[in-house]
Amino acid sequence: MKQINIGSSPMVHPMPDELSGPSHALLKKSLVVAVIAGSMILATTAQAFEAKLSGQISRMVVAPDDAAGDELQFVDIGWSGTRFRFTGSDTAANGLTWGFRFEIQARENSAGASNGGTLGDTGDNQDNRYQDIYLSGDFGKISFGKGDGAANGSTEVDFSGTALASAAPLTDNWGGYQVAAGDAWKNYYTIADALSRQNRVRFDTPNFNGFSVAVGLNQGNSSELALRYKGDVGDGKLGFALFTATAADISATVDGAEITGGSLSYLHGSGFNITVATSDIDADGPVVAGDKEATFVKVGYKTGMHAFSIDLGDGENGLGVGGDSTGFTYAFFPHKGVELFATIRELDADCVGCQSVDITAIGSRIKF
Repeated sequence: MKQINIGSSPMVHPMPDELSGPSHALLKKSLVVAVIAGSMILATTAQAFEAKLSGQISRMVVAPDDAAGDELQFVDIGWSGTRFRFTGSDTAANGLTWGFRFEIQARENSAGASNGGTLGDTGDNQDNRYQDIYLSGDFGKISFGKGDGAANGSTEVDFSGTALASAAPLTDNWGGYQVAAGDAWKNYYTIADALSRQNRVRFDTPNFNGFSVAVGLNQGNSSELALRYKGDVGDGKLGFALFTATAADISATVDGAEITGGSLSYLHGSGFNITVATSDIDADGPVVAGDKEATFVKVGYKTGMHAFSIDLGDGENGLGVGGDSTGFTYAFFPHKGVELFATIRELDADCVGCQSVDITAIGSRIKF
């Protein structure tokens, strides 16, 4: 430790009647400097955590043809947008690990907010995604703060390699495109990924032969419960998640929606894979339009740096009007942390006067 000397001569302890005038002012300033310097030394030596910076840049160019127009859109990928984070952890002598995650999403022109008639920028989408601390050990993991709800990601289990453009929650990327003037496709197809990120307390059990359970209590009297599995099955890898969640109360007399669902993905050793997802939203109160259900199926093939998939999505809102999607996606991974993709998609809805939406897009995500 470096020694910091305040002044060049020994300190003389003054008598009470000497504690006034210019010399007293100088003494007080010296004491302040000494306290600040001492605090800096202590902070340096006591610091146990080292923060690690990571993140990603996600961009996409979309050529749409919908009820709003056919303007070329330069957007941030809605499903996995541009973001950066600081993380850190430290394990104590008793085996407990303390950690934190602070993450901000900074999307410019989010894909889900665009359509064929968007002429200008939709603006920045700043989101404090994580302000989370956690404690883990043999007992499991406790998380406290803003972060993933206990069931977040439960409809996104996907081993296809093409999820960036074709994950089951298709509305993240394509929901804003219009099937009729002023009528977005997301009004007819919605797969709910539980409650996403929440201000909550969450507990995860240890992993038991690939199985784990997570439970969380969130702001607004909402809650989540999820069962997950990931492991080797036969000549391949299997993952699935099942969840139930209660959304935050709408008012003192109207409870939040009940949401259930899950997803499963299997990747065979040959590279062939299949992914399915589903969710059901049962809203409380008289607004039946809040009820929504949807299913998603994807078949794909992975080989080396390449991945291909075809997906089908089908949904229905509480008014009994359906919406569907068909897409083909190719993804290429030329370097660690780098992904390129191209996708074509058709969106449809059963509403009177609605038209098909045709989408062609290319994009890339680079992780750092």
